Amino acid sequence: MIEEGDSMPKYLVLPKIGMNMEEGVIDEWLIKPGDKVEKEQIVLRAETDKAVQDIFATDAGIVYKLLAQPGDTVPCQEKIAILLEEGEEYTQERADQNKASADPKPEPDTADVPERKPGGKAAGQERKRGKVRISPLAKKMAEDLGIPIEELSPKEEGKRIVKADVLRYEAPVSRDASVFVPFTPRRKAIARHMLESANHKPRVTLVTTVDCENLIAFREKLKKQTRVSYNEIIVKACAAALGAYPHMNCITQEGGFCIKKDINIGVAVDTPDGLLVPVLKNADKKGIFELAGEFGTLTEKARNGRLSGEDMSGGTFSVSNVGMFGIESFDPIINSPECLILGVGCMKETAAVVEHEICVRTCMQISLSFDHTVFDGAAAAKLLKAIKDLLDDPVMMLA
Repeated sequence: MIEEGDSMPKYLVLPKIGMNMEEGVIDEWLIKPGDKVEKEQIVLRAETDKAVQDIFATDAGIVYKLLAQPGDTVPCQEKIAILLEEGEEYTQERADQNKASADPKPEPDTADVPERKPGGKAAGQERKRGKVRISPLAKKMAEDLGIPIEELSPKEEGKRIVKADVLRYEAPVSRDASVFVPFTPRRKAIARHMLESANHKPRVTLVTTVDCENLIAFREKLKKQTRVSYNEIIVKACAAALGAYPHMNCITQEGGFCIKKDINIGVAVDTPDGLLVPVLKNADKKGIFELAGEFGTLTEKARNGRLSGEDMSGGTFSVSNVGMFGIESFDPIINSPECLILGVGCMKETAAVVEHEICVRTCMQISLSFDHTVFDGAAAAKLLKAIKDLLDDPVMMLA
């Protein structure tokens, strides 16, 4: 405890680092009692509505006590740590008092595991009494769901157990058993976002078919230089089409919409923790190779939980490609406040008429959902046709 006559402490609070952020789950503290903290220093990592992000100190001083533990859900602007004035001595006596006053907590990265007999269900592995590496968030989720930690195992041998390992856990349950899974802050944000879009953006979807023969050949040529996926080519086609119809590169605002100069295209990425949409900024000004390198970096960051708020902000158009799952066509929900999103289906061989003859061609369907409060159908149809034409003959993007 703080003795009488000591300087009054200051507090670190959980900052609001995005418009939709309301709370965060403490994932990992990067400071401990006794450490000196500078303002704007990274002090912890927390799962927010967007991703697991670095959280910066809102004040400077000496850490006296951490008020939130890994796995705790904390509202924005809530106090998360006590700081003493800079220059005030932090004694071992205070550290002992602080430790004695706090509830005992297990090591944040390990947990006791009882002895397991051979033949247990922990991924077929025999575990002995000891410590198992598990992230604080995964441990908290396992406790909330009533999942024994000894039943969990990491996806890769030698790695620590993370949230994704808890989510893929399949317990032997009876037919009538059920498990409640609470929404994470990110899932809550996604739910709010989708409801807002569904309720306030009257969505219409147009569908057309792309002849992929030239697209496939184009990509094969590019792959001889560097690794390129269809996503980067599709992004480039969308950026070029928006360049031809600049009034459609816009976002909605209260009472109207704002036409944006920069063409920033978000691409949906599936991750163990849910869907994320990193944004390729100024896509119209970048070549396909540059887009491929940038998207590769963003995808890796997304799947490792390292995307920043900046990586996912500023989008004016989105692309959602589910073709790798064999989906032929779908009706994507607009990523508000954007007004357009392109859905991309799988490529498949189909009968087509080419120069008055029936032949087999590789084709795919693309669907453009648009906000009918902002655009009429004719404008969206022209944009979709422009995208289709560029994918039918992608060499034209280089013209």
